[in-house]
Amino acid sequence: MNKTVLRSGMLAGAAALALVTAAPASAHVGVDAPDAAKGGWSTLSFRVPTESDTASTTALTVTFPEGTDFEYVATRTKPGWTVSKVDGTSVTWTAEKGNGIAPGEFDVFDLRVGPLPTDVDTLELPATQTYSDGTSVAWDQPTPENGEEPDRPAPVVTLADASEDGHGAHGADAAEGDDEVAESEDSGGVDGWLVGGIAVLALAVGALATALVRRGPRS
Repeated sequence: MNKTVLRSGMLAGAAALALVTAAPASAHVGVDAPDAAKGGWSTLSFRVPTESDTASTTALTVTFPEGTDFEYVATRTKPGWTVSKVDGTSVTWTAEKGNGIAPGEFDVFDLRVGPLPTDVDTLELPATQTYSDGTSVAWDQPTPENGEEPDRPAPVVTLADASEDGHGAHGADAAEGDDEVAESEDSGGVDGWLVGGIAVLALAVGALATALVRRGPRS
């Protein structure tokens, strides 16, 4: 019994330690782009938590990597925030008076961009977070090859290979499949009508023959 309690306590302590060590990482500015593929279009969703205990987040600037020139950049309408874009360079969201992300809260900022680069596997998008007390945090540190997260990691998007994305191929396959199903249904409908008609006609002929035999020749 004591061993069981001790083991349970150790597991609970390990879980608590994992949560404590994971908490700071979850508070970083990050980006989600599950549909990102080389040469494709994607919605980049930046998660922005306010780490300060006393100040609100009042601005966010996302900088595009040098050499990356998107043909299309659009921001999702966000009440309470104004947007300024520098073509091919950066996008900045600024909170209007009385707005912002309060301590202990987070918000999401969306960008629709494309086409994505075809010659890289990841897209690093440095971000600068500005607070109401005038301070700012630059989330611009690259993650080293050993995978150890730096203090202020830059948001990173991983790009799938174009062939792995498969949206176009799936669409073509689906359309072809629909055509085949429709063709099969049409063919089946015609064949079924013919078979049904022949069967009805055969029954009618059989019934007529039976009736004539039963009646016999007229005297």
